Amino acid sequence: MNTENEDLGFIKITYDNFRASLDNFNNSQIVISDNIANKANDLINNYNCFVSNYDARSLWEKKKIIASNKTVASSKSRPHIIYVDFSDETKCKKEFISYLNKLTDLNKDIIYNKISVFISKINDEIKTMLFDVLINFIKSSNNNIYIDVLYLFDDDYIKTNITRFYNNYLNQCEWLPKEIKTEYKNIFDEENYDIYCEYVKIKKTTLSIIKALCLILKKLDEPAIIDKIINNIFNDLNEYIFKSEYKHLTELLLDELAILIENVPTEENINNINMINTDNLDNSTKFKINNIVDRYK
Repeated sequence: MNTENEDLGFIKITYDNFRASLDNFNNSQIVISDNIANKANDLINNYNCFVSNYDARSLWEKKKIIASNKTVASSKSRPHIIYVDFSDETKCKKEFISYLNKLTDLNKDIIYNKISVFISKINDEIKTMLFDVLINFIKSSNNNIYIDVLYLFDDDYIKTNITRFYNNYLNQCEWLPKEIKTEYKNIFDEENYDIYCEYVKIKKTTLSIIKALCLILKKLDEPAIIDKIINNIFNDLNEYIFKSEYKHLTELLLDELAILIENVPTEENINNINMINTDNLDNSTKFKINNIVDRYK
């Protein structure tokens, strides 16, 4: 199972265990009813988050570019008219997104070189606008190749924009998005598939941001900011951990702490996890806590 799936809360088992369970199932006389099979097909066909290889990545950015570059006449009887904005800002944004879309682990050196040349030819105002584009790629992917694009800019640019970003992150409490501050049943009810899929997307984005911030802040030698994020998350964890109706919030906070503590494994942080009373917690919540504790025994 890949890291992305683990981040979404799945428990990894060995291949041998899976193979044995699958063989037992195939050799059994269990027949899956048409109702269940039809329901599974419906979920896969209509809800993207039930498809394992779904990756929205930068679709919203590309849609925004397309929308901003053309206006279609409302009347079907008239010809379609397309207005193209050839301003530097629009062209630069489109070119930058094009580079990011093409970026892979195999071609990254070539694309990084092209981005470096591109950056050298644009002004500071446009560079600032491109930061938000880059952050959205970082949010939607666990791959560090997008984070490394940030280091192609000059040090002052990185410092200024990352400071602005993490200050907003702290002020808006983005480690616990307000969109998911609702009771567990409202998200995981068997008919709330759209809400559940939105939750999965938000959780993935939230964990990607945490990972990116850890890497960037460590490189900028800003451990105090990471500590501040950890303290805020512990405060929220203390608020929600014994409220079973908010179990999903508790487990998201624990997933975030696992990432943060891996990057800042101080004795204080590890002790704070150790001190959590797990007696009345759900098994999956206990598992997440024990998983963190076991790493540092």
